Amino acid sequence: MTSPERPELVSRLAEDFTALQDAALARMNGTASPQTEAALDHPALAGAVAIALAHVEVLARGAVRRAELSVMPAQRLRPLREYARRVRRARLQAEAVCKEQRARRISQRRMPVTGPLDLRVARAAHPQAYLRAMEEELTQRGLPAEALSVPNCDRARWAQERRLMHTEIPSAVRELLDCGDDSFVQVLLHDAREAENCHLGHDAIVERWNRHAPTALAWGRYAIAQAERAALARPFTARSVQLDALEDAYQDTAILTARAIEARHKTADLHDRIQELASTGSFADLIAQCHAGAIARFASVHPGLWDRAQRLAAEHQTGCLERAEGCPRCHLALGAALSMEVPATALLDVDDAPGQIVEPDAASDRYAILNDLLPQAVVAVADAAVGDESAQCGYGWVCENGATGHGASMAHSSGEAEVIGICTAALALLHHSPHSPIVILCDSLEAVTAVNRALESADPAVAHRTVVFPEGRQLLANLMPYRDRVEVRWLKGHIGHDLNETADALAAVALRRATGRIPAAVARKEQTHILSTLRYA
Repeated sequence: MTSPERPELVSRLAEDFTALQDAALARMNGTASPQTEAALDHPALAGAVAIALAHVEVLARGAVRRAELSVMPAQRLRPLREYARRVRRARLQAEAVCKEQRARRISQRRMPVTGPLDLRVARAAHPQAYLRAMEEELTQRGLPAEALSVPNCDRARWAQERRLMHTEIPSAVRELLDCGDDSFVQVLLHDAREAENCHLGHDAIVERWNRHAPTALAWGRYAIAQAERAALARPFTARSVQLDALEDAYQDTAILTARAIEARHKTADLHDRIQELASTGSFADLIAQCHAGAIARFASVHPGLWDRAQRLAAEHQTGCLERAEGCPRCHLALGAALSMEVPATALLDVDDAPGQIVEPDAASDRYAILNDLLPQAVVAVADAAVGDESAQCGYGWVCENGATGHGASMAHSSGEAEVIGICTAALALLHHSPHSPIVILCDSLEAVTAVNRALESADPAVAHRTVVFPEGRQLLANLMPYRDRVEVRWLKGHIGHDLNETADALAAVALRRATGRIPAAVARKEQTHILSTLRYA
């Protein structure tokens, strides 16, 4: 029997994705019945509605892109674009509802009261002194420093190890846990393209699903980019096969998008459940015992401070309206008052006293200081631009000696696109300047870090978290034989640096040309204009 909190229509929409999607679109179009409107507003459907509209949005963008690459007249393209914009607005509204509901759940969750009020007052007043006492208590118990905190990742495994959760792990789920990252991404692609994998939502695997869903989604965008390229390589009247492939790629990407959001929601729910479990039972008892031991140590070292904290807490509780609930938030104001009475410097040990102030190294906060380079060094700036729809990217680079380059490739993120720009610039300059050291500047810290790690280790695989697609990985591998001659540095972007601004403009034009937004002749004209305005040092 259906409970009053979840009416029959809500249950049916929750179980039928197509019906839910149709209902959400009917509401968007203003044609939904009052019963459907009420069902869609039920809290149990908030996440599902957002997922359904995200799926529709990708399909709507795909319809626009296919129309742009076909012979469809402009008057038929405008309604498709308007529909895609309306779906996007509806999806954003649905996501806002999800965020609001989650924020409400978190605010309504009863805050755990860790220990009596006097303990919390002392802890709030002088956290460093209390932390030292807690470290000593944990050391005596043989516990690591992080023993009392819930981790930000791998919470399911953490909860299993502490017996907060007693979930059986089927053999199929165990196989998903044991397979490598690349194999797991293939599982996610098969889940979207072939048949849904019911084991992905298991508590033991859902965090991994959420972690790798963006990579699987990137491969969906990669398929879109490949289909786009194939269509652009043919005349308008001979693109039917390629446009069919593009439609298939958007269909897969729509499912990958929906599944990625589903993984994110399931992971958030899992974390909420584990947080609740951690606030009760044996783990909560361990926390209370450690705090009791820590405050005893704190009181023995700072008896006057502890006595004052006790008196402040007792005086406060005589008239506090939240006394029955343990004064869950009152310790913050009381701790602030106590810290004013007893400054933190009064609790410092001799060994903790501040010593000579060391000025930070100026080079540690630099944008791109180049006065330490060899005179014969060849310096260039690389930049990149990524598309919104597909994995296509454009890159551009400009050298101080006047050499330039630009082109298009595939990237799953802006970081990977910047790596492609760095590698392309370095390889080109190595060819033209076979005896000079090469320095490439880039405004992406992620890309600079990834390339430098690969160069230092002589192993492009260390950058595989940033560089996912074969195009970027091959370029990085091609750069390895020259790692002793190449240096990559970070340059703060958009600060008026001529080479950086020019590389950025070249990358943007290269992306527009690669996606067919402008014809080749227009792209060449824009690139010529960009380079004509460059002032070389």
